Amino acid sequence: MKILFILQFLLILLAFTACKTDYPGQEVTTALADAPVPVEVVSLALSTEIIPIEAGGTIGAKEEAKLSFKIGGIIDQVSAREGQYVRRGTVVARLKTTEIDAQVMKARQAKDKLQRDLERVKKLYAEEAATLEQVEGLTTALEIASSDLEIAGFNQTYAKITAPVSGRIVKRFAERGELIGPGSPVFLMIGEGSGSYVLRVGVADRDVLTLVMGDRAEVRLDAYEGAIVPATITQIAAAADPRTGTFEVELTLDGKGKILKSGFIGRASIFPSRQPAHYRLPLDALVEGKGRNVRIFYPDAEGRAAARTVRFSHLLDDEFVVPERELTGVREVITKGAAYLTEGASIKR
Repeated sequence: MKILFILQFLLILLAFTACKTDYPGQEVTTALADAPVPVEVVSLALSTEIIPIEAGGTIGAKEEAKLSFKIGGIIDQVSAREGQYVRRGTVVARLKTTEIDAQVMKARQAKDKLQRDLERVKKLYAEEAATLEQVEGLTTALEIASSDLEIAGFNQTYAKITAPVSGRIVKRFAERGELIGPGSPVFLMIGEGSGSYVLRVGVADRDVLTLVMGDRAEVRLDAYEGAIVPATITQIAAAADPRTGTFEVELTLDGKGKILKSGFIGRASIFPSRQPAHYRLPLDALVEGKGRNVRIFYPDAEGRAAARTVRFSHLLDDEFVVPERELTGVREVITKGAAYLTEGASIKR
């Protein structure tokens, strides 16, 4: 019975102790919870400093053409080999022209005969020995014959392949003596010379709006251990690539003193001429984020921490870039100590 009484007393004492909230040290804990958090603050300053757009791709020829005959026939001559440099206007292949020469001769003779017939009928018509219908019929026939001769002469002209630009033959698809059809490629040629090579890169929609034709760029080539080649924007796509969602930008390279080849790997830094106003924030100000949305803290009018979620546009080495509109009404941001803050916490600079 005595033991039972002692147990009941201990239970009552324990319940009383649990209900008591005014225990020693409670005031200290509450005071610590309300203590200001030491932080560092930086002032915001608008910037229009150029932020390079980084992109990579492979070099290709600006002018690339598959050379072919306009008509079909037997190849009589192939005078260019793979890797050979040819100048503009050089004849690099010919067809046997026996058939086309005969067609040209036939068309010319038909035209000459109709020309003579028309002149004779016109004289007869003047003497009222021929009718107007006969004159008009021969006039029409002569016009048709002239067109036939023009077609035959055009085909005769394109029975040979002439280099459209100065460049290099990179592929040869046919040989002498082969029967080839109209439009079948005989050579693959790329133009060479100043401005002959380009780097095509994909640029995001937020960046393409800052670019204009003529903006400069610097291209680093793996083949030259990162050597810089100056470049200029010469084309900007009007629509996004449906596969990647990016806009293709063409950079024409100034490769003076360097041998450039299709397939070289290049990484470009493009310097846009139109740079929207923005803020550059230290990475210390970034508390947490998801994708391009990040959370920052700034001091409010009462000296407490206020939070805001902003969307950054670029991530640099030790800074991240936030457009001006994202920080409207904010003059300072908290850097060091931001990771220990909660919304409304007291801060100490």
